[in-house]
Amino acid sequence: MKYIYFSAILLAGLLVLMSSCAHEHGEDSHSHGDETHAPHGPELEPLTFTVFTKKTELFVEFSPLIVGRESRFAAHFTEMTNFKAIEEGRAMVRLMEGNQKIAEHGVPKPSSPGIFLPVLSPTKAGEYNLQFLLFTDGFNDTITIKNVKVYPNEKAAMAANPIQPEGDAVSFTKEQSWKIDFALQQVNRQSIREVIHTSGEIQPIKGEAKMVVAKSNGIVFFKSKNLQEGRNVRSGESLFNINSKGLIKSDLAEKFQTTKARVEQTKSDFERAEGLLEQQIIGQKEYEQRKLDYSVATAEFQTLTNNYSANGQSVSAPMAGIVKNVLVTDGQFVEEGTPLLEITRNRRLLLQGEVSQQYIPKLASIKSANFKTPYLPETQSISAYNGRLVSYGKMLESGSSFVPVIFELDNMGALIPGSFVELFLLTQPINNALAVPKSALMQDYRLNYVYVQTEGENFEKREVQLGVDDGVNVQILSGISEGEWVVTEGAYQIKMASMSSTIPAHGHEH
Repeated sequence: MKYIYFSAILLAGLLVLMSSCAHEHGEDSHSHGDETHAPHGPELEPLTFTVFTKKTELFVEFSPLIVGRESRFAAHFTEMTNFKAIEEGRAMVRLMEGNQKIAEHGVPKPSSPGIFLPVLSPTKAGEYNLQFLLFTDGFNDTITIKNVKVYPNEKAAMAANPIQPEGDAVSFTKEQSWKIDFALQQVNRQSIREVIHTSGEIQPIKGEAKMVVAKSNGIVFFKSKNLQEGRNVRSGESLFNINSKGLIKSDLAEKFQTTKARVEQTKSDFERAEGLLEQQIIGQKEYEQRKLDYSVATAEFQTLTNNYSANGQSVSAPMAGIVKNVLVTDGQFVEEGTPLLEITRNRRLLLQGEVSQQYIPKLASIKSANFKTPYLPETQSISAYNGRLVSYGKMLESGSSFVPVIFELDNMGALIPGSFVELFLLTQPINNALAVPKSALMQDYRLNYVYVQTEGENFEKREVQLGVDDGVNVQILSGISEGEWVVTEGAYQIKMASMSSTIPAHGHEH
């Protein structure tokens, strides 16, 4: 019983408190100068504008402009070069009637990265241009929004801007896009080439590689522990020592001493023969034979002593290049002529594709190509490697049903001979085609779609019909229009945002 009595007392107290609070807030008023206004009615629908220049993207939110009321602008500035927030600088907003300033306010820095919060208090109703000025250390920019209305009172503003129902757009805030790799591109018309899609292989050009071989029998010792595939070597750089000391059949040190002694002996015989010839003790024929013996011994000794040291015979790189293959192990016994290592310059490479016979009529129209390797993230262009079409097959090889198409190109250090690539052979151009980068495309099962930015923070999923794909860009037959902005980086994150069960609140709290 006492619990019921206590609850009744508590309920009565709450009723008194609520009555008092209602009275207090009912009497409240907001003073603006000499005027006194009743409390505001329903929240005004905020206005949003998105404007692109070559330097910046401006996305701004603000309540409809009303005479005598202060309006705060949430101006989001994005740098177009990297689609990141502008983190420093100052901004200004102006209300302009022709060339005359009606109102103006500036802020010295962003309130948070990318977001500036200037305010305006219009003094008269009408239609004006709203001008935003941005000043940074790197650049300045001016963005104008034309025909913005200033309403005489709140009632007129609400009547002209009714609250809109929530649509199907995906909300993805500027703060979210600034934190990820994000990019937009405006859809435009361009020339895109018809494509023969096939595979190919990157191959070295003959003559660009050389084999380093052993010049004597012996044990191979590496001069560097870093002698491995992919390493750059200099012309003349010492790579190996081959030491035959202690070998019964191939002791290079013993052979060196023997050959040296032979040189000394033949030299002595030759010098003595010169005196004997003058005294006519020996004939010309014997003199010539001793001279020949000395020359042969000297040449053999010279060959043996080239790059010879106490540690054995040194083997050097015959040219500058890249180590393609190391064919021996440290400490291995080799015989004279054994391949030790292969060096390649890789200055020029071949890219050979195999084309089905059905495309033979189109081979003469091939002008260039794009290709995609397994180890480079972006599709590459032959032209970026100073590439050119060398030839295409005029006849089929015996036993093959494919026709070879061969390009020659520079190797700028990124391409690996022997690797297979996805190849896009570019033929006749399709002019005035609507095209977007392939990175903009998303796919669900067989449905191809892109995300179009319909407003600064709203995106729309659009199904698209595809045409020609040249490996870099893809032709769009339907689904988007020229001038719209599509997401080329960050589309997956927008997709994840669209799948979120949390419905984001309209607008921002800054």
